[in-house]
Amino acid sequence: RARRMLDDAGFPDCKICASNSLDEYIIRDMLMQGACVDSFGVGERMITSSSHPIFGGVYKLSGVEDAEGHVIPKIKISENVSKITTPGFKKIFRLYDRKTNKAIADVIALHDETIDDARPYEIFDPDYVWKRKTVTNFRAKEIRRQIFKDGRCIVQPRSLEEIRSYCRKQVDTLWDEVKRFENPHRYYVDLSQKLWDLKSRMISEHSF
Repeated sequence: RARRMLDDAGFPDCKICASNSLDEYIIRDMLMQGACVDSFGVGERMITSSSHPIFGGVYKLSGVEDAEGHVIPKIKISENVSKITTPGFKKIFRLYDRKTNKAIADVIALHDETIDDARPYEIFDPDYVWKRKTVTNFRAKEIRRQIFKDGRCIVQPRSLEEIRSYCRKQVDTLWDEVKRFENPHRYYVDLSQKLWDLKSRMISEHSF
C-alpha cells in the first residue's frame, strides 16, 4: 500500500526501508508476502541472538612454546566430551568441489601439515570416526590468515564494499541445504588424521 501511495503521488524513486525488531524469519515472510521494501534496518536481532544471547567462548591453552621455538601440545581433559580441547598449533583448510565451487568441509590440521588436492583425501567425523568419505576433484585452501605481526597490522584494510562482496562470495560457496532456516544440513568440520591421532593419544595418556 505504501509503495502504491508513493507511486501515485509522483515519487516512484522514493525508497522504502523497514525496521523494528526484524530478523531473518520476519524478513523472509515479508518478502514471501510480496512486501515492496527496498532495504531492511536490522539492529538488535543482529547484535544479540535471541536464541543464544550469551556466547560461551573461552580461550584454552593448546600448546606451550619451548626455548627452541617448538610448540609442546597441551590438552584439557573433561568428563564432558564437548569440553575436551584439541591440542597443538593448528591451521584450517577448506575443501571446495572443483566442479561446483561449493564447500565440502573444513579440516583442522596441525601447523606443519599440507593437503595435496591432486590426490584423493579422506575426511571423517572426529566424534564418529567410522563415518568416512573420500573426496576427489577438489581444491584445498588454507583459510586462517595472519593479520597482526609484532603488534602491527600486516594486511591492507578493505573497504566496506569489499568486505560485503567477499562475504557474499563466501556464503555462495555453501550449499542451500546448509543455509536453510529450518533443519539446516550440518556443515562438516573435521580433524586431520594426524591431529586426531595426537588428540586420542593425549587423552589416553592423561585419562585416569
